[in-house]
Amino acid sequence: MNGEAIHYINLLDDGTGVGLYQLRGDFEQGTEVLEADPDVLACEKSEASEGLVYLHFRANALMTDLLSIFRRYEIVVDWPMEYTDEGGLRVTMLGEDKKIREAIAEIPDGIQITLEGIGEYHPDMHQLASLLTDRQQELLELAVDEGYYEMPRRATLRDLADQVNISAGTVGEHLRKIETKVIMELV
Repeated sequence: MNGEAIHYINLLDDGTGVGLYQLRGDFEQGTEVLEADPDVLACEKSEASEGLVYLHFRANALMTDLLSIFRRYEIVVDWPMEYTDEGGLRVTMLGEDKKIREAIAEIPDGIQITLEGIGEYHPDMHQLASLLTDRQQELLELAVDEGYYEMPRRATLRDLADQVNISAGTVGEHLRKIETKVIMELV
């Protein structure tokens, strides 16, 4: 069981926190692990969204420090924070460039941070991704990661097909459907 994303965290005045977490993998096992954690005060499964749990927990110093840095530098977090395959957490921070850089310089030693980019915020990109099924998102990410959309192409439909064990024609059909959804939303 791993975390998929943190949809929200808020620190309370009593030193505890509340949050909405999305779990990846065996949901029942994941909630059992959380319920057994002595720092988890309450764990409630969401009825509305599969894999989502509400947690009330004792906030550790690292989390408290990180969230206080966001507050001090007037940084807004664009939820959710997403766990990466390497076990890291991808966080999109919104605010003045100077303040973001100052905040990053104050990140505690227990947290390793890599600045992936800085620039204008485009909330519509999340809306576009929500149009796609999980399978379509995975296939699109694979195509982008492998260089299918680069000029010149670094990957062919056959290359992608070999990785997902379906025919090149089916991969092409899926990508055309994805492209149509995205283009129709933009126009």
